[in-house]
Amino acid sequence: MKKFFALIIICLLACPVYAAEVPEDLEVGFLTRLKTNPDEFYKIVKDSWTTKGWAILGGNHSLSTAKFYDSLSAMQLALDRNDIEEMILPDFVAEYLIKINSKYTVSCMSRTNNNMSLCFGFMKNNRELADKWNSALRSMKADWVLMAINQKYLKDFPASNNEYDNIYGTNPRKERERFAIKIENFPNAPIIRVAITGDLPPIDFVNEQGLPAGFNVAVLAEIGRRLRVNIQPVQVESGARAAALVSGRADVVFWFEVNRSQDAQLDIPDGIILSDSYLDWNNFLHVRLDEE
Repeated sequence: MKKFFALIIICLLACPVYAAEVPEDLEVGFLTRLKTNPDEFYKIVKDSWTTKGWAILGGNHSLSTAKFYDSLSAMQLALDRNDIEEMILPDFVAEYLIKINSKYTVSCMSRTNNNMSLCFGFMKNNRELADKWNSALRSMKADWVLMAINQKYLKDFPASNNEYDNIYGTNPRKERERFAIKIENFPNAPIIRVAITGDLPPIDFVNEQGLPAGFNVAVLAEIGRRLRVNIQPVQVESGARAAALVSGRADVVFWFEVNRSQDAQLDIPDGIILSDSYLDWNNFLHVRLDEE
């Protein structure tokens, strides 16, 4: 079943997209956006669907009700209970969930011409740290280290179920070795607390031992090395990202946003500034329970 849907998506990506009226009959889940409510978000997304480049591929799908969830685990539970019919997730998150969980499948793909970006969030009064962070990110892009981290932790991520079985099932030590990353400690250096949600695996990722791991932690380790600061990961729910910054629980938090040239900023509360992006994408997969 999953291979069939994957083949359908690949074939459709190679074909022109034709506009068609689709029924509005689905309740779908999204991770919480912090500057809008579900009804407003639905209207914005619906407009983007028809006028700003969104296209539905592979089925008669649209949105009827958007529901927000403060964490990926809460949204998965809602799907499992049939409170929603689909989760709409970045393609890399959906592919990860499907590979490690046989009960999920893909129903279709959404695409937007306005890239989504992964970046870091800071309080506006912490601009000095944001500027240093940007300097580190730019140097990582310039010397290709960021690309090398992307290759190791995303592009070379296990491609088959057998590889996932080895990592998650029969050899937990191998799983720890693959994803657990040592963050260098610098004596007497400042401590920078970075909030991690675990809601964009395998990027913003918490492993089975409850430890932040994978791509983002590798990026953090390199930033800490270049800035000579001690990085201290702090786990928070996606919906609590802004609260973690405002309360001082975290100095930095992972963030994702709509392309900054777009008028509607759906996820950036007042008082928060963002770093340069370090990962961009524009494909989203609709994940539902596999009926077979």
